[in-house]
Amino acid sequence: MRHTLAIALVLSLLGLPLHAQMVDEGRFDVILRGIPAGQLVFKAEQAGGLYAVAGKVQSTGIVAALLTFRYDATARGTVTSKGFRPSFYSQDTDRRGRRARAEMSYRAGVPRPPEITPPRGPAPYDLDPATQGGTIDPLTAIFAVLRDQPRDSACNTSLTLFDGRRRTQLTLGAPIVQADGTATCTGNYKRLGGFSPEDLAERSVFPMTLKLQPVADKLRVSEVRVPTVYGDAVLRRR
Repeated sequence: MRHTLAIALVLSLLGLPLHAQMVDEGRFDVILRGIPAGQLVFKAEQAGGLYAVAGKVQSTGIVAALLTFRYDATARGTVTSKGFRPSFYSQDTDRRGRRARAEMSYRAGVPRPPEITPPRGPAPYDLDPATQGGTIDPLTAIFAVLRDQPRDSACNTSLTLFDGRRRTQLTLGAPIVQADGTATCTGNYKRLGGFSPEDLAERSVFPMTLKLQPVADKLRVSEVRVPTVYGDAVLRRR
């Protein structure tokens, strides 16, 4: 029954009607070095202690003409007192015409080896999924951070991510609320393992700042700023 509901939730994200207890969605412009570079879109539904989320990131404008990139993903799992616990994650990517698909399921909170199409050989620094229990997938992390959150529990979290190869950590402090109800959260995104020595030497910690706006009794992320190896990046809600 629980598995059937999880499938129904994912199908609803693809356009089929379904009543859900809670819906979160967002559309963000991606701005890199002050230039519009892409869009990030997600939609998530929660019902009966389960969640399902679909998301997309793709390059747009001038950047798309120079560097085609698309990331389509889905994730589903359970909602616990400690946060989100994924049971399945899939992603389809297209980098300059090089397309790939990866699927990763979980058993008792531990990710299983991802199924990748087309197959690729392992890198010497890849992490063993069996050692990554308690982690969440990248799309679940996007949803956890960008969803509307109660004012008394917004931000103030630490999430450990695993994408099938790499382990990272996203940490946010408690929000600083202004007199007008807006808020700011600061934190960082850190590479922990599964990266090449060159990547780790280039940069391992990326500070980030979130701006939030009051919406009813919740706070909504309106902007995210983070430096990247390609320059300063901004996510701005549309």
